[in-house]
Amino acid sequence: MDPQFAIPEDWTAPRELTRALPRETQLTARGRFMLVMGWMFLVATIPLYVWMHNDVVRTTGRNELLRTQGQEANGEIARLWTEGRGHTPMVRYAFTANGVLVRGEAAAPSSQWASLQKAGFLPVRYLPSNPSINHPAAWEASTNIWLPLIAPAILAVGAAVMFWKLRRQNQLAAEGVPAPGVVTRCIRVKNGWMVRYQFRMKDGTLARGRDQIYRRQEPGTPVCVLYRAENPGRNQLYPVCSYRVVTQ
Repeated sequence: MDPQFAIPEDWTAPRELTRALPRETQLTARGRFMLVMGWMFLVATIPLYVWMHNDVVRTTGRNELLRTQGQEANGEIARLWTEGRGHTPMVRYAFTANGVLVRGEAAAPSSQWASLQKAGFLPVRYLPSNPSINHPAAWEASTNIWLPLIAPAILAVGAAVMFWKLRRQNQLAAEGVPAPGVVTRCIRVKNGWMVRYQFRMKDGTLARGRDQIYRRQEPGTPVCVLYRAENPGRNQLYPVCSYRVVTQ
């Protein structure tokens, strides 16, 4: 232990932590928010899959129609830009079909981007029966058959992580062993502060831990730590952010 950060010798645990195990716990506002978000993520996986699957089917069908029934027209490029965080290349164009001016836009592959910037025109395929169904002839609208599975899976994993964190925090609040500790380091991270600390277990052994908090704690600040007796590596500052111990 760093000698400049001494763990208090006359430390006593908060009264609510001295009750018989398991302690009664309640979700905090943050814990309720995490629980609601977890269920929202989980429930959203089904409609997200259906929507994305239907979009792939719809895009595949449009590509097939344009490939087999489409006619070609000479389109005029109206605008070029990039969109979204991925800076997806986009092209907007106009062409004449059945004597009517029709406008459209599409995402462009990177391999076509340089040539589009130099040219003022591009070939467009459209359905004679419905010219609003159209696309640049040089490439087809992209589809990814795996995306309807990957995106919902990401949401499901996010929900599982939230539930897992809530369960671990509830176990610590209900059954964790209280111990005196001291902050050894506190650094700024996204959405708060990462604090490192040392604590003294019941047998006098010193252990280390870290936790994310929302207010800066100066090195040397005394803290209360909860740890699992069978696995001291599982520890957290008290009070834990998602649960509180019910006081009587």
